[in-house]
Amino acid sequence: MNLWDLRITVGDAALDISIVSALLLLGLLCRRYIGFFQRFLIPSALIAGFAGLLLGPELLGVIPFDLDRMGAYLYHLLALTFIGIGLQGAGEERSRGATHVGFIFIVCYLIQILIGLGVALALVYTISPDLVPAVGMLLPLGFGMGPGIAYSIGQSWEAYGFAGGGNVGLTLAAVGFLVAYFAGIWLVNRGIRAGSSTLVDSAHGVDVALRTGILQEDPLPSAGRLQYHGGTIEPLTLHFALIGGLYLLTYLVTAGLAALMQSAGLEKEVAMLWGFHFIIANLLALGCRKLLGRFPAALPVDNGLLHRLTGWMTDYMIAVAVMAISLSVAWAYTGPILLMTLLGAPATYFGIRWAVRRAFDDYPFERLLGIFGEMTGTISSGLALVRVTDPDYRTPVAQDLGLGSGMALVLGFPLLILINLPFTLFDGAMKGYGFVMGCCVVYLLVIVFFWKQFLLKKHHKAD
Repeated sequence: MNLWDLRITVGDAALDISIVSALLLLGLLCRRYIGFFQRFLIPSALIAGFAGLLLGPELLGVIPFDLDRMGAYLYHLLALTFIGIGLQGAGEERSRGATHVGFIFIVCYLIQILIGLGVALALVYTISPDLVPAVGMLLPLGFGMGPGIAYSIGQSWEAYGFAGGGNVGLTLAAVGFLVAYFAGIWLVNRGIRAGSSTLVDSAHGVDVALRTGILQEDPLPSAGRLQYHGGTIEPLTLHFALIGGLYLLTYLVTAGLAALMQSAGLEKEVAMLWGFHFIIANLLALGCRKLLGRFPAALPVDNGLLHRLTGWMTDYMIAVAVMAISLSVAWAYTGPILLMTLLGAPATYFGIRWAVRRAFDDYPFERLLGIFGEMTGTISSGLALVRVTDPDYRTPVAQDLGLGSGMALVLGFPLLILINLPFTLFDGAMKGYGFVMGCCVVYLLVIVFFWKQFLLKKHHKAD
């Protein structure tokens, strides 16, 4: 089903937003006062999502909300978030560290998809012949790319017979968050005790603001700059309207492309197109940012306000992503999800450790934490782990994570096309999944070769 066609009343939407908002407040209070959440740096949005899952219709039934509506909000928030990211621009500065991080991200995606597909195909040929092998391709989407992408692409695969694909993607993303924070904090504590960090010693504790979520700085940092007179338009309104206008353009462009595909006899691929609407949204936002950069006086935009809006949408997106999980669907895929996690998480860690040791001489421990957090959760997970040893982000690690994510989006685009080939090119036949595995092996070898022979060589020469 095209999620644009889901019918939601204004009352339903208002009630759902109120419920998620109340749960976010609950999550903030839990993080503020409960030591367990502070110890593992669990963000308020994730606490809110799991609280909604517990209190929702599939468990205790205390809070009334519809899973399909939560999935629709997630779908739209994903594109809106990518518009916010695109409007902020990729930044003019490029660092060698960010280039290395981008390549490491791609290596992680490929390792995860090879493990996921390997597990799925092994189960198909042994004890689960009815399993859809595409479940394995959701591992890098849920772990490496986040809940929004995992749901959007998984949901588009449902048109090809993968029942519950979107929910399986959400479940893997939720498991990935747990890996990021619980395994990540264990790595933090172990590394600090072993003296792996050059920034803190074993007696150093996590600062109070990071644990409780309440900043104690004086003066407090600024959220953004007000570039518009309040008598004309509220500056926050202008930035929100810019994001909304670009989302309207995203819909029109996607609908136009869908009409062209239908007229060309590609009706089956239309669902896939709507699943990739977030990429169209990001490209349009990047183009808009370039245009605004050429005429800065025409419509000034502030990255601080855009960052705040993007963070607001990300918090709601994470919360509704967990709330949208169908436990009945997740239970049916418990075995594959458990196996992929048990194999995929350690492989991701050791792959990152191998790459970081070869690519970086500075802050290897912080880089390992940040990349591991992002490759199992989201960039916010990575930054949270980095901030334990680098509370003020004085090192280049945080910046490299952000810039590397943009590079990974470009280098990872062929992978997003590749994982759809079993459906679009092979009509779900098993040989399609074998073809994808073979292509991923080749892609991985090419990426590693290019990275080692050129980028690392240049890096060592610069040193």
